[in-house]
Amino acid sequence: MSFLINLSYGQSVNSFLTYNNSDMKFTIQHPPNWRVLEDEKSPHQKVWFKLSNRTMPIFIVQIHKVEPYLDTGMITPRNTSLQQYLQQRLDLISSLDIDYNLVRQNDVTVGGNVGLKLEFTVGNFFTSDIFTIAEGKLFELSYHDELKGITQNDKLADKMVESFQATK
Repeated sequence: MSFLINLSYGQSVNSFLTYNNSDMKFTIQHPPNWRVLEDEKSPHQKVWFKLSNRTMPIFIVQIHKVEPYLDTGMITPRNTSLQQYLQQRLDLISSLDIDYNLVRQNDVTVGGNVGLKLEFTVGNFFTSDIFTIAEGKLFELSYHDELKGITQNDKLADKMVESFQATK
């Protein structure tokens, strides 16, 4: 078992709390000094995890519907793949009038499921978006932070991703 410390907040990842959302059907661990905010008004179901007195770092779990489309080659309905969702995100970022820098794009495992991770910077901010499909839902796990906070907080975000589980 590893023992990691967040230097900026003195937070041991071994003392994380477990959050269970029975409506969205997932569990995740989070630092005990981070607030949990459930966003019922969003078009996508969304839960935010953040420090009470700060805007960053922030970790968001949200659900998107797995969208069907018609495969015209096979004339068969299919669900949108993780790669297609990732490409949609890249297209969205590219369409915005912002100066972004793609840091990395790679495969990951999230809760025992295949996932895709996209990391990029915009100005002084870092974003990591992970997409995985579990229990028929597309989960998006997003971590946002200031570049100066990355070295202290990325281990917390990694621990949250490692602890994520879709439930039935």
